[in-house]
Amino acid sequence: MNTKAQTLMQRDLTAVMEDDLIHDAVHILYSHNLSGIPVIREDWVLKGYLSESDVLKAALPTYLEIIAQSSFLNDEEYSLLNRFKTLGNARVTEFMNTKPIYVEPATSLMIVADLMLRKKVKRLPVVENGKLVGIIDRGAFCEFLMEADTLNEKE
Repeated sequence: MNTKAQTLMQRDLTAVMEDDLIHDAVHILYSHNLSGIPVIREDWVLKGYLSESDVLKAALPTYLEIIAQSSFLNDEEYSLLNRFKTLGNARVTEFMNTKPIYVEPATSLMIVADLMLRKKVKRLPVVENGKLVGIIDRGAFCEFLMEADTLNEKE
């Protein structure tokens, strides 16, 4: 059995564009219960990836900012909410990962699994000729294993 990425990929192409607002991207992440989302151009070429972690990192102050502004510690929740509000009006391109990890449809499942574990990604875009054609998430592996187990029981 030589299963490829295209077998597990979902053809749900939920994505955002580089010029979309972070606020809108976060709304899509939340409403679709996603941990990250591909960033594309109008012609579906993959340009980057925006994860929940990217958004959270952008909202948190750096170590130097905390030292320079000790008042942040006095009212950290208010400051964090203000940073989120400001961040919401920024563009996706400012915070996305510009070198996203992706696979091609013919990539073996062993490589897909290895990439997801080593790079600690939950969702992996599938790209063909530079264009987004699908996505594989960790749950797809569990579903695949359950289906394979069911097939073995029938034999």
